[in-house]
Amino acid sequence: MRIVYFTLLLLTIFTTTLPAQYATVNFDYEKARFGENQPLPAETPIVFTGPVTADIDIVEVRIFSPKGKEKRDALASADWKRPKDKSGATSFNVLANYKLRASKKYDIEVTYFRPISDKERQALTDRLTQTIDTYIDSQTGNGGKRISFDKSSKKMLHEMNELAASILSSYRRRSDEPIPSFSELVKMKIEQIESVNLKKAGEETSQEVVAAQSQKRSQLVEELRALTAMEAKAMSGKNLLIFADSRYVEDYPTEDKAGYFAINAGYGGVYLGGNLENLEYGTSPYLGLAFPLSTSTIAPRFLRNASITLGVFTDNFENDGGQKVTGPLIGRPFYLGLDYKLFQFVRFNAGGAILEEPEMDAAGMETGSNRIFLQPFIGVSAKINLYLSLDR
Repeated sequence: MRIVYFTLLLLTIFTTTLPAQYATVNFDYEKARFGENQPLPAETPIVFTGPVTADIDIVEVRIFSPKGKEKRDALASADWKRPKDKSGATSFNVLANYKLRASKKYDIEVTYFRPISDKERQALTDRLTQTIDTYIDSQTGNGGKRISFDKSSKKMLHEMNELAASILSSYRRRSDEPIPSFSELVKMKIEQIESVNLKKAGEETSQEVVAAQSQKRSQLVEELRALTAMEAKAMSGKNLLIFADSRYVEDYPTEDKAGYFAINAGYGGVYLGGNLENLEYGTSPYLGLAFPLSTSTIAPRFLRNASITLGVFTDNFENDGGQKVTGPLIGRPFYLGLDYKLFQFVRFNAGGAILEEPEMDAAGMETGSNRIFLQPFIGVSAKINLYLSLDR
């Protein structure tokens, strides 16, 4: 029973939660490398730091899979913004709360943004306005009895916002709010234009009515242009920052992660036979080894917490007939199963025990030979990890 007390003691001591750990990595702008060419830390959040000049207000760090920038979105993105009360800051600190996998390579992009000048802001406003005006012109078609847009108002609003987002991709805002997009008012104005039918002159429609309808629709289109121009100006408003510089580091490696196995010491029970009313079982301390299903801290939780375990019971058992129950080869029962973390260093074990006992004849006498059989077992153990680092 001393093993049980030992397990409870470990449970009391080691169930405290460890504080979060962060690794700090310095970015060398000139060499486009991290630190002294060391691999990036794996499986822990990283704080990227480096020098920054006085004209830079935002530094953005984006992490891509290898050769991934042109193929897919960033795996993670974080930024540093110059504090308003620390205009003299000479370094940035970007917390990338994303855990890199061990023994892998990543592409890292570090981008710098500076405040936009009045001249650049006006040029951006003009570019947005001209692009949207050209888009509106391209969507006007002749539908016979009326002049209509080729696409629905919802589709047009979506495509207009895509055009604006493409132009604004090289800009950022100091505030955490995103750069505004074209609003539902634009969509409503498009629908209003669509509602105006332009009928041909005929017996029931005079030239004056057709002209009035055409004039009204032209007025509404101009109102749409004015509305989009006003919203384009808002997109290029205050607190906007423009792309200043960027460094792109390809195929940068992460550190190797040491593997480990564990020693388990526990106490468990093995089912030997019977039913709930007459349960036959044996108990014993046991010792064994455990090999984790995954050593990665970013693997699924079950894989992180589970291990394959094997070991031997220190005592033999005795069945209801008084026969000794041992195990083959080593003269002790041994087991194979899974263990799962209940608390820090404390594991729940379950699996199968390989047993050996004398074989009996019909009269209940030993035949002189033994039978080997498998029975379920459960137990609780304490775990001590032994780390092993191998050269790649």
